[in-house]
Amino acid sequence: MAEPLQSPYVKGNTLTLSVRRVGNKSPLRLDDGDEVQARIIDVIEPATLSVVVIVEVDPPSKQEGQTSQPSPPLNMVLKAFDRRFSSQLREELKPSGLSTLETEEEYLGFLQQGSMTEFVANYNQDYKFTSDDWDSPTQEAYFSLTCARMKETEARIYDYLVDLQGIHIPTFYADVQIASEPVAGEQVHENFTKYMDVGAILIEYIPGFLLSNMVTETPESAWPGICDQAIEVVHKIIGHHFVNTDMQTRNVIVRRDGAENYRVFYLDFGLCDFRDPLDSDEVWMEYAYQNAEENRIGWSLANAISRAKGKKGKRYKGKLPLPWEFTPSNRFRGQDVEDYPKHIWYP
Repeated sequence: MAEPLQSPYVKGNTLTLSVRRVGNKSPLRLDDGDEVQARIIDVIEPATLSVVVIVEVDPPSKQEGQTSQPSPPLNMVLKAFDRRFSSQLREELKPSGLSTLETEEEYLGFLQQGSMTEFVANYNQDYKFTSDDWDSPTQEAYFSLTCARMKETEARIYDYLVDLQGIHIPTFYADVQIASEPVAGEQVHENFTKYMDVGAILIEYIPGFLLSNMVTETPESAWPGICDQAIEVVHKIIGHHFVNTDMQTRNVIVRRDGAENYRVFYLDFGLCDFRDPLDSDEVWMEYAYQNAEENRIGWSLANAISRAKGKKGKRYKGKLPLPWEFTPSNRFRGQDVEDYPKHIWYP
């Protein structure tokens, strides 16, 4: 069996990041094209659709001969949409899910032969087209395009939600590219180098615990406030003409702001679908309703509380009211449209 590639996302390693775009609220004094060094100080495991690490970034000096004290390093989160180490994505098509030197060399040959042109055309037309007969390099092509799509989606969502940055979602610092060396020193035609690139985003680091762990991390008295806030933030997020198809409590962080105060932050926006300009209000609202973003969070919290109050992890069956109960608002339901669009942003 071929040896898997060694991941660069390990504690103590330093990554070189090329800045593509700086966020509107970013504290980084950078320009497009600047390079920064990011030292990995922790790794969030397991890796899923992206690799998530906490990094310490040294912003470069913007003026030659500057004599003032340099800014201290900033701790932030780097989300790398790296097809080679996106374990959840790879397991979808590959039994082993592992990227190896052999698969990388095959993919490089696929690019050098110009085979990506036809694949991109098919992917853009229908990226759920059959994968039954795909070989290894074709699978890598799929992983590459899907990772790029997720990164662009997430960066776009942060622009949509700029007013919530630093309040209920992390502050978006920068859209970056991670420098990498070509396999075996081979060169790819400049038209195809982007399919070897690793896109990533830098966002604010939010210390805290997962919303899915609320009942074990906080006292019962805190549950109603956290749950109400979580639902309120869902309403703020999903009123922006996109649907988050991965709205789950495990994608939400709760930060402790003092002894008894908590703030909810939503983190993952790679799996979102945007409203088509041709969709009517009724059709779009029905689609948002069918995706049940509010319900996914609300019922997950309600079930967690019920099991916490029940016996031996079973749902509560007593007569006393629970500390918090979920009542769907149905605020996003449009007309009962049978032919609402089955948008699919990610298979």
